[in-house]
Amino acid sequence: MEQRYTFSGHESFPCKTLWLKKGYDFVVQGKDFNRPEAVIYLGIGKNMVASIRYWLRVFGLSEGDHWKNK
Repeated sequence: MEQRYTFSGHESFPCKTLWLKKGYDFVVQGKDFNRPEAVIYLGIGKNMVASIRYWLRVFGLSEGDHWKNK
């Protein structure tokens, strides 16, 4: 598998405490990061929603907007 490096996508936010848990719960419930309601459900700003999505992918926990089943 080709390894790709990226220096963007996290909106300059480091992975914060409990973001992976919040993101996990969000994805498992079938919710979509691209919907405007994501900001309300997660209780964070739009850029932070993008950052949580990014960190889930970086840690290998999701593929796109779907939970990665191992």
